[in-house]
Amino acid sequence: MTVVRHFVSMPALRAVLYVPAILGLLLLANIALRWSLADVYSTQVSHHLDTVKKDSANKNAKQWRQARQHLERTLELRPAYARYFELGEAFYQKLDSLEFRKNLLIQELAWHDNALEALNYARRGLGLTPSWPYLWNRLVISKFLLKQFDNELTGGMERAVHLGPWEGPIQFGVAMLGLNDWPNLQDSARLHVLQAMEQTLAMEQIKHSNFYDFKKIVAHVNFVQACEKVKKGESYHQLYIHCTSMW
Repeated sequence: MTVVRHFVSMPALRAVLYVPAILGLLLLANIALRWSLADVYSTQVSHHLDTVKKDSANKNAKQWRQARQHLERTLELRPAYARYFELGEAFYQKLDSLEFRKNLLIQELAWHDNALEALNYARRGLGLTPSWPYLWNRLVISKFLLKQFDNELTGGMERAVHLGPWEGPIQFGVAMLGLNDWPNLQDSARLHVLQAMEQTLAMEQIKHSNFYDFKKIVAHVNFVQACEKVKKGESYHQLYIHCTSMW
């Protein structure tokens, strides 16, 4: 019986082994390049928003259009990164504030429904990273601006307060937004506002910082109504102490 042996030359064997590795490295290099470019474009958008924050007159319509192109390019290059959707939400939120103030720039750009666009960016980002408290906070802000006092708002408030217990901007922001529209909130949403108020006070006492001054909360016209909720049996010890001075 004759045994036939097939020998594979070493160069051919190396080629079989090396080609997948080379292709893998090329793929990783491509991903790294796309992510790096996305960071470059997102930095341009962030710089644009920072400049506008100082003075909205610093940017003209052409620069706004370019910034939106950079935002869109950012998401094309890295579409599964929640931070970029947070940036998109902030971008359209700024446009909405200009629209609210009837800024002539908005008329020139002819961009409308910016608040809804901001909300959609927040939703898309949360679909990728549902544990990010600042993105929940952005959703909450959008819902308040749109006057949508529904289950989505209540759930967003709950997630923001729960996921960011030591984040001053979130706790103070939810507290103030909630007080602003206290009569319109669902009953469970009011509990989240009370929790945010309690947590803001706790952070102020621990960090000895007045940056998010609890006095601003106490001075709010709807603080007395919030205290009525505490009076009815809700257990917020520190908040209760402040409320007793109102009764």
